[in-house]
Amino acid sequence: MIVSKGKNIYWLALLTTLIMLLPGDIRDVLYLDFERVMNGEIWRAISGHLTHLSWMHWLLNMAGLILLQQFYGRYFLTWHWLGALVFIMLAVSIGLLTFSEELKWYGGLSGALMGLFYISAINDYPHRKILNALALAGLSLYIFIQQLSGERIEGLANSVTVATRAHLFGAVAGLLWLLLAHLWSKLNHNR
Repeated sequence: MIVSKGKNIYWLALLTTLIMLLPGDIRDVLYLDFERVMNGEIWRAISGHLTHLSWMHWLLNMAGLILLQQFYGRYFLTWHWLGALVFIMLAVSIGLLTFSEELKWYGGLSGALMGLFYISAINDYPHRKILNALALAGLSLYIFIQQLSGERIEGLANSVTVATRAHLFGAVAGLLWLLLAHLWSKLNHNR
């Protein structure tokens, strides 16, 4: 059963569309450029995830966003999920800055989407066990296979290069968010 409740996550589509419509020199100020982040342009740790390399790259990310909304829209009815999104974006940025030897800059939402998929599928697991088990297994296999291919692989179209570690770091960040939320809940429950 596909859930189509909640529209809050679609603002990401609007925001990324508006950014794609900006002139290229302005978009260049938003990409996650590792050297510039280290020189104080900290906003790039978030804005890089909202900036795409091409319209094809944007379209692929929007397809993922639509799937996320259709299957897990009920988890985006309130704005609480924004904390998870920002956490994942920062974690992916830190992961790429720390562990990526080849990448010097990054743009795209797919790493953050991976984290949101993991959070949503795990939260939804008690309600739709088979669907969510398949989603988690499929995403995990996809990420595992990507890691075997190296840090970057050529994408589906327009020579879009996929930063495979962004997907891995996004998934790990989503799992870490769930762990921290669980510990926070337990700590508050024991008070």
